[in-house]
Amino acid sequence: MVTTSLYRSVAGIHRDDIARLNLALAGVSYPAQKWQLIAYAERDPIGHGRTERRTSRQLWALPSGQYTDTSQVLVGAARTARGHPHRIGAGPGIG
Repeated sequence: MVTTSLYRSVAGIHRDDIARLNLALAGVSYPAQKWQLIAYAERDPIGHGRTERRTSRQLWALPSGQYTDTSQVLVGAARTARGHPHRIGAGPGIG
C-alpha cells in the first residue's frame, strides 16, 4: 500500500480517508474516468474485503472526468464537499 506521507499536501482530506482510497484504488490503471475508479474499487481488486461505504461515497462524489493518478483523485475528494461524508463519532459540523 502507498504510504499516506506521499499525499500530505492534500488539504481537507482526513489521513484515514487517504489510506482507504489508496487501498481501494491500489493497482488501478491510470488515466481513468470516474466511473472506472468506482467500478474498480467496488470490484474488490485486491481482496482486502469490500470497499467501505464511506470510500464508495467519496468516489461517487468526485467530479466527472478523467484522473491521471491517485493524487488527482485525492484532490477531487478534498474539493468536493460531498466527498467528506460525516465521520462516525464526530460531533455536529465536524466531518
